[in-house]
Amino acid sequence: GRCNVLHDTTSFNGNSKQLLEESYPRGTKELRGLYSKYWTPINSRNWFEERIPLKTEADGRMFPVTDTSQSIITALLDAADEAGVQIRTKSKVRSIEKDAD
Repeated sequence: GRCNVLHDTTSFNGNSKQLLEESYPRGTKELRGLYSKYWTPINSRNWFEERIPLKTEADGRMFPVTDTSQSIITALLDAADEAGVQIRTKSKVRSIEKDAD
């Protein structure tokens, strides 16, 4: 299937965070902490476009040009691998630690 990556950041007219929150169908609470402290929709777009080509549809939704969610999965897994993230399936998370370096 396809994976809607995000909404077109060029249509936000300077207040991309507010418009994204208002457009998110599940409400603003889920996005507020992430986008207000660490990351913006423009950061997200830039991050994905460094890894995969995106296209914008007439309604503003953005998808990988491949139209497959596998492109998104691959980009995320490759970035995790580059960052040294260990992905373990069928395991309980007991703690998350950040290396000093």
